Formats: sequence, C-alpha cells, structure tokens
Amino acid sequence: MPVFLLSLLGGLVSIAASMVGRVLIALSISYVTYSGLSVLIDSYKAQVLSNLGALPIEFVQVLALVKLDVCVSIFFSAVAARLVLSGLTSDKITKMVLK
Repeated sequence: MPVFLLSLLGGLVSIAASMVGRVLIALSISYVTYSGLSVLIDSYKAQVLSNLGALPIEFVQVLALVKLDVCVSIFFSAVAARLVLSGLTSDKITKMVLK
C-alpha cells in the first residue's frame, strides 16, 4: 500500500512541476541567464584605461591631476557591486522577465 501512495505522490509532483512551467509560459514569464559578466567588465575596464594611456602626454598629465584613473576604477567597482547585489553568483545572473 505505501508503494502505491509513493508512486501516486511522485506522479502528482511531476504533473505539478509540468503545470507550473506551462502556466509560467502561458503568462509570458521566463527566466534569462546572463553569463560572463566579470570578463565583460574586466575587458571594458582594460579598454578604457588603454585608451586613456594612448592620449597625448599633456592630456594624460591633466587626467592624472584630476585622478581620472581612480574614477574609472571606482566606476567599474560600483558596476560590479551592483551586479553582486542584483544576484551575481559564479559569474551568472538569472532573472525573471516578462515578455
């Protein structure tokens, strides 16, 4: 008798999981996963700093006086912190979106 109840319960669980997925699809709700975000941020930061280094020396001296390199680092650190707060774990963010 308990085997029958366990198999019935297992079937109900699989039907419920399938129905939840179908309801979410019918409501146009889905999940999107963004991956590779830390690599993207690092490449953007490197590109910005290399472009700043390619400027004429007069501009570089003025930018060094106003600490623009520190500002760029703070900006990209803030972007990374925002991604962590919005759910970045192991270089992936999974969000529920409405279509």
